[in-house]
Amino acid sequence: MLHDYKIEVDNSKQLKDNTMLNCSMELSLLNNLFRENLIAEAEQQEIKRKILKDYKLL
Repeated sequence: MLHDYKIEVDNSKQLKDNTMLNCSMELSLLNNLFRENLIAEAEQQEIKRKILKDYKLL
């Protein structure tokens, strides 16, 4: 498993496929930065929370 986060989707919002793809790409990029030690774990967690909140997944 490459990630340790859990995403809960509110199905009532009916997010578009491209929105989910964009969110997934942002989270993937964030994980890459963290794995390459370019950002600290605290930064990764904060940014991940903001991404999920921006896409209304939190």
